[in-house]
Amino acid sequence: MSEIKYSIVIPTLNERDNITVLLSRLEKLFADKPGLFEVIVVDENSPDGTYEQVCEFARDRNFIRCEKNPSTPGLSQSIVYGFDIARGDFLCCMDGDLQHDETVLPELFTAAEEYDLVIGSRYAGNSGFAEKWNPIRKFGSKAVTLLTRMLLKTDVKDPMSGFFVIRRRAYENVRSRLNPQGFKIMLELLYMLNTAENDYSVKEVGIFFRNRAKGESKMSSKVVIELLKMLFDLRRRA
Repeated sequence: MSEIKYSIVIPTLNERDNITVLLSRLEKLFADKPGLFEVIVVDENSPDGTYEQVCEFARDRNFIRCEKNPSTPGLSQSIVYGFDIARGDFLCCMDGDLQHDETVLPELFTAAEEYDLVIGSRYAGNSGFAEKWNPIRKFGSKAVTLLTRMLLKTDVKDPMSGFFVIRRRAYENVRSRLNPQGFKIMLELLYMLNTAENDYSVKEVGIFFRNRAKGESKMSSKVVIELLKMLFDLRRRA
C-alpha cells in the first residue's frame, strides 16, 4: 500500500514561468515529510513548453509526476484526471500561477483530518487580496458568488475559490456523478457533496490571494459563460 498521504494536483496551461517556482516552494514546504506527499502536474499541451519544463525539473525529484490531460481539454477535466491517478488519502487542487498561497497547505490538510472538503477561502477568517480590485471586477466577483450560493443553496463564502482539499473517500463516493466541464470543478464537487445521501462536512480556511506573478489570466468572457451554463445545469439537475 502506498505511504503517500497528500496528493497535490496542479492543472497548467502556459505556466512555464511560474510552475517551477511553485514546485520549489512545495519541495521546501514538505521537506519534513519525505515520501508522504506527491505533486501531479497535469498540463493542457501548453504551447509555451510548460510540460517539458516540469519534466526537466522533476528529473531528480520522484515526488513530482508530470502528466498530460488525455481526455477532453479543460481545466476541470485535468483536475479530475489528476485526482483519479493520485495515490494520497487527501486530494488537493491548486493553481499553478502562484496566486494560491502554498504556505496554507499544512493548515488545509490538518483541517481535512476532520472535514470532508476544506476550501482555501478569500472571504473567510484571516484572508485578503494582494491588490485592490477595481469596482467592476469586485462587483462581478460578488455577483457571481451570490448567484452561485443562491442556485446551489450553499452558505460557503467563497464557492469560486478553486483551492481546496477533499478526502479521497468523499471524492470516490461522488466521482461517478461528476460531469467535469469548464474551470470550476470545486463547484460541482461542492454541489455533489451537498446533495449526496451521506452527510459531508465542509470548512473554509482563510487565505491571502496573491497577484499573478507572470503570464496572462485565463479569465475571459467565454469562461464566465461556461461558468453560468454550469451553474444552471447543476441547478437543473437538482
